[in-house]
Amino acid sequence: MAKRTFFRDILSILSSNLTVAFCNLAIGILLSRLLGAAGYGLYSALIVVPMIVIGFTQLGIRRSAIYHIGNKVSSEENIISALFLLLLWTSALSIIICGFVYFFSINQPFDPLIIVIILLTIPLLLSNVFAGGIFLGKEDIRRASFINAGPTIITLFLTILFVWVLKMSVLGSFIAISLANLVTFLFTYRVITGTYQYKITWKYHERIMKSMIKLGLLNAIAVFIMQLNYRLDILMLKKLTSLEEVGFYSLAMQIAEQLWHIPYAIEAIILSRSANTNDNAYVDKVVASMFRVSLLIGLIVGILIFFVAPFLIPLIFGHEFVHSVRMIQVVLPGILLLIGFRILNSRLTGMGKPQIAIFTFLPALIINFILNLFLIPRYGGIGAAWATNASYAVGSITFILVYSRTIGTPLSEIFRLRKSDFYFIRDFKKIFNENRRSK
Repeated sequence: MAKRTFFRDILSILSSNLTVAFCNLAIGILLSRLLGAAGYGLYSALIVVPMIVIGFTQLGIRRSAIYHIGNKVSSEENIISALFLLLLWTSALSIIICGFVYFFSINQPFDPLIIVIILLTIPLLLSNVFAGGIFLGKEDIRRASFINAGPTIITLFLTILFVWVLKMSVLGSFIAISLANLVTFLFTYRVITGTYQYKITWKYHERIMKSMIKLGLLNAIAVFIMQLNYRLDILMLKKLTSLEEVGFYSLAMQIAEQLWHIPYAIEAIILSRSANTNDNAYVDKVVASMFRVSLLIGLIVGILIFFVAPFLIPLIFGHEFVHSVRMIQVVLPGILLLIGFRILNSRLTGMGKPQIAIFTFLPALIINFILNLFLIPRYGGIGAAWATNASYAVGSITFILVYSRTIGTPLSEIFRLRKSDFYFIRDFKKIFNENRRSK
């Protein structure tokens, strides 16, 4: 077990996630104001394609890497070499699929240069995803936090340069993303080959590759189903409504999904710890505690967002986006329910059981599609929000029931709030006092 506490590691990841949230908010404000609803809708329609495709073609290797490095399945150098070889394969596959989708499935006459930039950025995005798996597998939380926040911070500054100063519109936004991920990739490569002193052999390690792909494919299917569940509504809105409606809904989801920053931080640490420990009883106890506290915090923040959104959205993003407010308020219950799923799923994934998420969320995806088909033509983004709520509710509740049976813990034990759940307050005071003394 690592010397650092769960809370210290979560605080590190959470701080990077909050930085990402701030930068994404700033980027969203810039793009919505500079591009307008139609331009922001175009940007959202373009970027959603590689996000969904990468969700599958990365083959779940990030989580597989955490498991293999943490469990010391083979030497770390061989695992890293296998990862780089897999990066080449998955990048080629992603570029081919995205190119096909852009060429055959999108009706709008997009700038070919934008498409080329997006396709060339895919290997950089994938490399940073894989690097996160390496750092978390080694419990190098500091670098994992940087690889999480670094690209978004750089993207913000480059977006100001290319979209605001140089007025390059949608093209400038994708140039910013590409350059930001290139800088992060160069940092990652230097750490792996310099600091860690791993030698990349590019050798085909058959046993490692098969093991990583086998577990990774299950992770990939699970991640792909979840990504499709997150973004299916945007794709269907684009087909069934206007780009303006896509822009309104995209902004609504971006705001509502701020509730996920706590589970994002927690799930990363749970994945890492689950792969690096044999004390399952202790981890299960901590995970249940985090589950309860996260739902409580999510509920409080969700209520806050519900009441302040009508005032802040027009003020920050412009009056044109007032249509996003109702969509935010409607989708919040589904976003809250998914907090619990993400935390519990990270525990089972760290144990090498990602298939449970597939069995529970595939029916939810089908429900999402059917409801969107009927609700979007009539209610637009509001209909998509209700479909999302229903889908997330079915998937999350089913998963929690299955999780309870899998680890052998009654639901009452998982949900019963305890005074000990708030132990992190003691840890926070300790960290604060240590920092004050160090000054």
